[in-house]
Amino acid sequence: MNSLDKKIEDLKIILRKLNKVVVAFSGGKDSFFLMKIALETLGKENVKIIFINSDFISENDKKRIDYFEEKYDLDIIVLDIKVLDNQKIIKNPKDRCYFCKSFIFDNIIDKGKEFGIDKVLDGTTLSDMDEFRPGLKALEELQILSPLKDAGISSAEIVNYLKNGDIDSYYLTSSACLATRFPYDFELSEKEIRKFDRIEGFMVDNGVYPIRVRYIEEGIRIEAEENNINKIFEIKNRLIALCKKEGIRFITLDLEGLRSGVWDKDE
Repeated sequence: MNSLDKKIEDLKIILRKLNKVVVAFSGGKDSFFLMKIALETLGKENVKIIFINSDFISENDKKRIDYFEEKYDLDIIVLDIKVLDNQKIIKNPKDRCYFCKSFIFDNIIDKGKEFGIDKVLDGTTLSDMDEFRPGLKALEELQILSPLKDAGISSAEIVNYLKNGDIDSYYLTSSACLATRFPYDFELSEKEIRKFDRIEGFMVDNGVYPIRVRYIEEGIRIEAEENNINKIFEIKNRLIALCKKEGIRFITLDLEGLRSGVWDKDE
């Protein structure tokens, strides 16, 4: 038995002790993996899957949900939540993720109680422990369980496991909320968020992923992996036309490529 097989067995042991669970499903690879193992271990009747459709969810994230739901015959519960009704979240402080996670998981907990389930799981992995994630404090306070982390499973291990299956490559990427496209203390609005959503969606539709389009004053900074650079130049003229239509003056390409937690690096 290799290392990951042993960790998956440990994960199954953790899940069996919980009996019935709610899985918070973001549409990303990590929470999908957790959901997959939970369904295999506990059975469909003992696993409720909840997706939060908030202001920070991209159109491509919604497509992810449709993809997984159809491909694996899942029953995914969609909760519509207006996070931009919360003034602490709109202000986008450095600990925005704390307020957002608290707000979102309060709703998931309440929904779980309707089914008589008080064990809520999220897809935090061992890899997330190395990054600045104030939302983890909210999960701890609300007693949200992170069995992937507890079993010592990393995001890289999940990708290696899933890529041997029948999942399209796009769905092996992470799903990150659109608020991460803006610097801290930049006041968030539906108008700006949807603008960045449309640009990223255009790029994904043209085969450029994983991708992050970040805000700069009067413009955007595109983060992409090196093997996607040629693809970006292939769609350059259409990308420029879209950005100009969206009122964007400057279109830049970050030579450091795709990075997580870019607003935290100098802290």
